[in-house]
Amino acid sequence: MKIKYISELISAVSIGIMFGLLTNGMHVKWHGLGREAYMAHASQNFDKLYANPVSIMHLILLWVLIVLLIFVIYKGIAFVVAMLLLAIAEKSKTAQG
Repeated sequence: MKIKYISELISAVSIGIMFGLLTNGMHVKWHGLGREAYMAHASQNFDKLYANPVSIMHLILLWVLIVLLIFVIYKGIAFVVAMLLLAIAEKSKTAQG
């Protein structure tokens, strides 16, 4: 396989692992705090975030920035992994011949 594809696969898996760990951490937190604490937090979030609607342009801009951030992280991880794999490949080539 090409190094580009391997590095992008590793990058996607890394981001998936990060989101999985984040989700698991939230589940563990709310499981430990209990239903009443979660319901109080959800009620407070509704009052703070959803009771007063925001403009559609605000939401679109916010999500464009979030997606760009995730894309930059994805490409950054892929670049670093590709550089590491290239360095390992070059090192093994020089060691062999």
